[in-house]
Order: sequence, then structure tokens, then C-alpha cells
Amino acid sequence: MIAVPEEYTIAQFYQYSHQPKHNRYNNTYQAGCIICREGDSLGRKRRCYYIPKKDIIFCHNCGWSSKPFKWIKEVSGKTTADIISDIKNYTEDSSYEIKDEIPVKKIITTVLPQDSINLFDEYQLNYYSHSPIVKECMSLIKSRRLDTAINRPDKLFVSLTDKTHKNRLVIPFINEFKDIEFYQTRTVLSKDIGEKAKYISRIGSEKTLFNIDKVTPDHNNVYIFEGPLNAFFTKNSVAVAGITDRGVATFTTRQQEQIDTVLKWYNKIWVLDSQWLDNASLKKTEILLNAGHTMFIWPEKFGRRFKDFNDICVACKIDEISPEFIQKNSFSGIEGIFKIAEIKRYRSNQT
Repeated sequence: MIAVPEEYTIAQFYQYSHQPKHNRYNNTYQAGCIICREGDSLGRKRRCYYIPKKDIIFCHNCGWSSKPFKWIKEVSGKTTADIISDIKNYTEDSSYEIKDEIPVKKIITTVLPQDSINLFDEYQLNYYSHSPIVKECMSLIKSRRLDTAINRPDKLFVSLTDKTHKNRLVIPFINEFKDIEFYQTRTVLSKDIGEKAKYISRIGSEKTLFNIDKVTPDHNNVYIFEGPLNAFFTKNSVAVAGITDRGVATFTTRQQEQIDTVLKWYNKIWVLDSQWLDNASLKKTEILLNAGHTMFIWPEKFGRRFKDFNDICVACKIDEISPEFIQKNSFSGIEGIFKIAEIKRYRSNQT
């Protein structure tokens, strides 16, 4: 693929995309996609992105993803010779030499724990059906309704040999490019509960947003959960894999990039564990409200009975909690603070 100067790519992006805009915070460019035209949202949202740092142009609506040269050729209708001539004219250097990008030999790293078994693959599951660990994993998956949940990932894994993540449920974090970029593993065996960390993250890897590949423009809202398992049960849900009581200050750089690009034009509603039962959730909710975020605040009827969305679905034998339920019980500003104050009064009376 021919390497294209960044300045020329920017000029072409502004010429051929719809209502382009530069985000100085992370030096990305976004616009309406001229390839798919984004349906009825063209002119209202910008889902096509050019990221100079990664030298890539992609559209979150139609899934286009390529180097700038291929995108320019597609949208302009120009031939390779035309583009090369344009670049020479643009750089005002007739001796400018267009070279193919030199392939870089990549060091292959293991994306998943060693010898991972796909628990949603029928053939692999049959092959390892006699493994006690695989049986334990499948028992957990079925008891927590993780195999039937409306927003479940396409794959869950287990490794029987990995030194760090052996005998743990592997939850893949698939990014906006449909690649597994990060993962967490969860305890499965009862003997490990209390003895080992419940969740362990991929070593040497930056956290991304769980299930961001499942986000679609069919919804105006994105629901941000703390833990990935709860994000299984509502459409257009993602998870941050844990926040501290400092709130959003604990986002990784990569997560912030995803929020500022892929999720930029969605309304964002945070969904934490029940504030009626979890003091940490109560504190985090208040911090996020004060920071200007919209929060799902558990109605008393559910909040005093269930810790999280997964608990509701298991108890009620359902696979989906509707976005309407979240929206109906979401608040921001003074209204949200007032709701939290009511929960605080209740909790103080119980102690």
C-alpha cells in the first residue's frame, strides 16, 4: 500500500468527507462518511474518523477501515497515477518519490491466554467436554445466563495451561476494529474464591472498553457499566472494567480515545451496582453526578433486592433489561443528587 503524506490526507479528508472537524484533544479528524452517507444521520453525526497516529480511516457506521490511500482512491475515483501526481503537486516537489510502505516485521504476541478454548464453539466444546474445568466454566456461564444474554460477546474462553490465567473464564474485549485488544479473566473454581483475585487483567496491556464492537447507531444512547458481565444484558452497553472512587479520572488513555471518537456522539448513561446495597457504588455515583454525568439510580423496588443487572436476570430468568428501564431511572444534576440523598437517609437509618 502506498504511503501518503499526512498533510495531503488531511486535505483530501476535508475535500471529500461531509462536514469534517478536527479534535485537537487527541488529534483526530471526524466527518460524515461519504461512502455509506450514514443514512438519516448524515449532517447530524460524524462517524467517519481519520486517526493520523495510526494512519487509518474508519467509519463506525458502515465498518470501512483502511489506510488513507485506499480511502482516497475509493471516494475520489482517481487512479493510482492520478493520486501520485496529486501528491507531487501538493508537496510542490516534482522529485518527490512515492514509495510503498515497508512492511514491518511484527513480534507476534499471544492475544489470549495460552491454548485458549472457545467455549461458544461447538467443536471445541465437544472435544474438551470431559474436562472438569470446561464443565465448571459452562456451569457458570449457564447459571449466570451468559450464553443467552442479549448483548453477550461472540466468544468466551478458558485456558487449561496458562501460567497466570489457568482455569479462569476469559472475557475478551473486542475493539472497534473487531480485534481482541484486551481481556479479563474471572475465577471459576470454588477453591479459588477468596484465595485468588476475582478478576485479573491481561498483563502489559492497556484497558479498552468492553463490547464497544456491539455499539450500533440504531440507538442514541450508550450505557456504561463498571463490570463486563452486567453489560451482557442491555443493548448498546459497554464496560470500563472497574473504576475507583476518583470516578472517570481512572480511564486509560485508550478508553478515553474510544469515548472521544467512537462514542463521541452518543448520549452516555452510567450504570453502576445498586446504590442501596453497595456503599462504593453510592460514592462513585455521587462523584460522577457532581462531574456532570447522567447516572442510572436504582429504584428502591429493585435496588434493595438486587446487587446488579446480572442478579436481576438470573432471579427473573430473563436475558435482557430494556434501555427504557434505564432511561426512566436515569438522572443528572440536582435531581440526581436529591435521589442519592434519599438513599443515604435510608442507609443511615439501617445502621
